[in-house]
Amino acid sequence: MNRRRRPALAIAFLTATLGLSAQAQEKDSQGGTPTDSGFFKNAGASGLTEVAASQLALKQSSSGKVKAFAQKMVADHTRVNEELAGLKSGDKGYALVDAPPPDSQKNLDAMSRMSGAEFDKAYATMMVADHEEAVAIFETEIEKGSSPQLKAFATKTLPTLKHYLKMARTLP
Repeated sequence: MNRRRRPALAIAFLTATLGLSAQAQEKDSQGGTPTDSGFFKNAGASGLTEVAASQLALKQSSSGKVKAFAQKMVADHTRVNEELAGLKSGDKGYALVDAPPPDSQKNLDAMSRMSGAEFDKAYATMMVADHEEAVAIFETEIEKGSSPQLKAFATKTLPTLKHYLKMARTLP
């Protein structure tokens, strides 16, 4: 590459970068950043999925350890989902998610036909993946969100999610 093109590429890169950072600060229809609305939607969907999978585990697992973990998931994620729903009107008025996303529902449907050790393995795999995703969702809100209420909720909830991720990794 010749030396005359380097400054032009650097200027083009800076212009694109500035455009992206300006776009990240745009407000969504509720007055928050797209990060806030995405967090609300994704955190809600994740919580609903974990409750639904854990309710299945209570019926279909053959492991006492899995059932104990599932009971904690149902109780704690139900409480967290209700707390998140409470932020809906008090914060930006985001729409509530009322069902797991389609991909998660496919996994839940497949798991509903399993039992015993086969179910336990699928559930453990799902809980690790879902909690890894949830940790990332909450960390993104803490880092990039604009809503003080959603950031406070994410900051308060993240340590528990990390603890559950660690627990999920020990499931049979």
